[in-house]
Amino acid sequence: FRGNRDGNTNVKDFWIEKVDDLNKAGRTGNARVYRDTMTSFFKFSKNRQLKFREINLEMLDKYETHLRATGSADGGIAVRMRELRALYNDAMKKGIVQEKYYPFKLYKISKLKGRSIKKALSREEVRKIENLNEIEFPHLVEAKRFFLFSYYARGMNFYDMMKLTWGNIENDRIVYVRSKTKGRFNIKIRKQIQDILDVYKNQLRDTKYVFPILLKDGLSPIQIENRKAKKLKIFNSDLKKIAQVLGIEKPITSYVARHSYATNMKELGQSTDIISESMGHQDVGITSAYLEDFETSIIDDANDRLFEEPRIMYEPSYLIAI
Repeated sequence: FRGNRDGNTNVKDFWIEKVDDLNKAGRTGNARVYRDTMTSFFKFSKNRQLKFREINLEMLDKYETHLRATGSADGGIAVRMRELRALYNDAMKKGIVQEKYYPFKLYKISKLKGRSIKKALSREEVRKIENLNEIEFPHLVEAKRFFLFSYYARGMNFYDMMKLTWGNIENDRIVYVRSKTKGRFNIKIRKQIQDILDVYKNQLRDTKYVFPILLKDGLSPIQIENRKAKKLKIFNSDLKKIAQVLGIEKPITSYVARHSYATNMKELGQSTDIISESMGHQDVGITSAYLEDFETSIIDDANDRLFEEPRIMYEPSYLIAI
């Protein structure tokens, strides 16, 4: 039925329908990203009757300029463009627009690398967060615990932390299925993790969830998504405050815990394959992308040695240049 519509369907109506369908299917996270991109795009384009065939290279370039002018960096722009491209692909599939109008043959999202900011914290910087004075900064304690739990639990992401239940705690293990990849995790509970679990166990909240993010059981998918967005915004804001208090100059977000776990494991000599397995990556290439900053620094250090003066070590019978 939907495949028989003609090219008169406008982008706005098609987009709204896409968001509604995703929400009905329970894919509330995807629905939120599509909705946010729609809001962003129509702040740029005031034409509510815009047709897909009118989206061309010139318009995409101007939209990119608009995003940069309003504070977006390469990574954020790439997210918006990928969502717009996916919407356009769906419109072509359903017969709304012909392939000859497809603008993403000329506009390349791959140019938006967004790799200029180092995402991982060193072990010393993680120790600073561990030692944050909870008496002096009580309003930052929850963010500290969330970040450290994620780091200790092999980079568990915020969504999986939010949905973690006491039923996932089995003796001295955390056993859960990652929402994104459906991979099964079995994590040993070490003292640092147990200390955090004990804090929330002693709160005696009337819910199955470990963390006070979802405050009651039986929420709808949309309620869960809204709660996640609200708490994640607060979490990331508090992490910025922690960085300021501790003198950490790198930007810290919830995802930095995951990057830091991967990078510090590599620094300790673990192979990329082992790190990939521990994080549940389906492709080792994803892990390699996490470790890009680390790999670059190692190459830089090795290259620097080429320019050092050779050191002379004296031995009784000969000289050795190192």
